[in-house]
Amino acid sequence: MISGFMTALLLIIFIGIVLWAYSKKNKDTFKDLSQMALDEEDREKTEEKKHE
Repeated sequence: MISGFMTALLLIIFIGIVLWAYSKKNKDTFKDLSQMALDEEDREKTEEKKHE
């Protein structure tokens, strides 16, 4: 019986995380975070050119 409650609780938590991850207000944040590594590489190249 407890395992049924635990399964239901974990399912609700999982659905909550999925809804949060795909919500429209987080879209811009995740897009910015996905570009962070690429932006850092561009910045490093720009700084190297300045030092030359």
